[in-house]
Amino acid sequence: MVMNIASLASSLKAQEIRLAVGTRLAGMAKDVMEEQGADLLKLIESAKQMELSVNPHLGSLLDVEA
Repeated sequence: MVMNIASLASSLKAQEIRLAVGTRLAGMAKDVMEEQGADLLKLIESAKQMELSVNPHLGSLLDVEA
């Protein structure tokens, strides 16, 4: 009986550690994705600015998206 309780406690602790590591990794992945999204938005904005510098009349009358 004591051996079963000890092995159960060990198993539960191992699961707790796996859950903590998984949660931490998911949080890190979320942070990286947020940074990449922000960088992508900056890139898109800079591309818009570059396009407007080459074609300043673009979008001055009507923008139509398909």
